[in-house]
Amino acid sequence: MKKYLIAEECLDLAWRVCERKNTYGRIKAKGDPPSQYFLKEGDEPVFINPLRDVGFKILFGNSGQHSSGANSNDKSVLKKGDLLKEMLNSFFGPKIPAITQVRFKNVEAPGATIHNRKVVYDLCFSDGSKREFIVEMQNQKISFLFNRMHNYLSRAHSLVMEKGASFDHNQTPLVGVLIANCIIHQDTRVPCISMAEFADLENGVVVTDLSKIMTIELPKFNKNLNELKDNKDVFLFLLRNLGKLKKIPPQLDTDLFRPLFEHAKIANLKKEDFMLFDEDRTWERKRQLELETALDDAVMETTMEVTKQVTRQVTEQVTRQVTRQVTEQVSQIKTRTFIEALLTKGLLSDEDIAEVTQVSVAFVQKVKEELSLT
Repeated sequence: MKKYLIAEECLDLAWRVCERKNTYGRIKAKGDPPSQYFLKEGDEPVFINPLRDVGFKILFGNSGQHSSGANSNDKSVLKKGDLLKEMLNSFFGPKIPAITQVRFKNVEAPGATIHNRKVVYDLCFSDGSKREFIVEMQNQKISFLFNRMHNYLSRAHSLVMEKGASFDHNQTPLVGVLIANCIIHQDTRVPCISMAEFADLENGVVVTDLSKIMTIELPKFNKNLNELKDNKDVFLFLLRNLGKLKKIPPQLDTDLFRPLFEHAKIANLKKEDFMLFDEDRTWERKRQLELETALDDAVMETTMEVTKQVTRQVTEQVTRQVTRQVTEQVSQIKTRTFIEALLTKGLLSDEDIAEVTQVSVAFVQKVKEELSLT
């Protein structure tokens, strides 16, 4: 038997032609990368999953060294916040100034009273240019997700309002970045990456830059490896697929993205990061087990209920059928007895008896034969 070597490009093309079309809300989308880069079912993960809060915070919040005088000018050293800076800058359009540095801040925003809930952001930082950013990763769909992000910005704004005449409401502008593995805007005209801000309805002129909300809807991104054109595409691809990869695709083995893969590799995690990852993984497995158990219980309860209903319906149907048959048999017995009495007296003809008892003449004659009255 001859063996043929098929070029990788041909395999990828065949795979892309035969694959399913994308639907919003599903991780498997049009143009998923070739299988040689993906984990198989049952394989242990190689890279952390940035779609989960812990994975996102480890990769974009903890990766790299603290910036210091010794490494501040060293481009070869990955510093904390560099990956986050590169990713967000790739998402920004030409109208939004690039982030030049990342200075992480406290992620907790306490309530003003015991009746107000505390807010904990995924990441919060200033960029050194009188802007602050709140970044949220949302893996599961929840109601009013955009409103939630707006409330986060409102809470951050309210915390800087101090008493006294010195506060002039000229606070630092805030940019909320909401990365969601679900659809936020149901209007299909809204692209994968969009920016909302306060603007005049008539002419679209922005009236204040105090608050902006950028949304990144990952289900709307469906490019495969061979279709990635720029850093924006690569970051979107990795957000969706990094946790499912088993090795670095050659297209992404670049100076910019190589450090991301190195810090995302589970085997390379720092002790404290690995403990967070392992705790989150254990919690997720427990949650999955609880969901499966709940599903099994629901299926069992539903099966039992359906069985009861079917049994009740069958019992009622059989009871009605038996009752009808018994009634018919009793009616036939009474009719036969009445016919026998009429035949014995001999007062009516066979035709008259058949008309009175509403049976056929043949039936009357059969009963007559059995009585030996012919």
